[in-house]
Amino acid sequence: MRQYTINNEFIYNESLREIISLHDKKVLKVTLMRARCLSYLFENAYKKLITREMISHAVWGERSQFFSDANLTQLLYLLRRDLQQIGLFELFVTLPRQGIKIDERFIIDAADIPPQAIQHHTHRCNKIISIGIPTLFLLIVLFFLAPFI
Repeated sequence: MRQYTINNEFIYNESLREIISLHDKKVLKVTLMRARCLSYLFENAYKKLITREMISHAVWGERSQFFSDANLTQLLYLLRRDLQQIGLFELFVTLPRQGIKIDERFIIDAADIPPQAIQHHTHRCNKIISIGIPTLFLLIVLFFLAPFI
């Protein structure tokens, strides 16, 4: 997994599917499809043109033939809307009838995330779940049994 820094102001973490604003510490979680799209755009940030077909294949894989151009347009719209919420305006621009590209004002730096960092996060989530579910069950049982005790 990779982590991308955008203009030294934002960090996009692929494994967590989140963008963090370094300025005000806002965090934006993105859906799986939008994350795939964003990762592909960042991987190809310095290409002059990223075709809609390339993005569609990167997001939906072999199933891309079953998704319409309107699906991709909607995905790109929602991604733009999400990015604006965190302060990333006009990260990518549409080239009519051609595709899109990352705006030249943005500098995208990529770095690999060490596997142990990803495993640590997963272990922490599993630990929270393993403690949280039994505790929740116990509270529910106590709530319903309280009138009888």
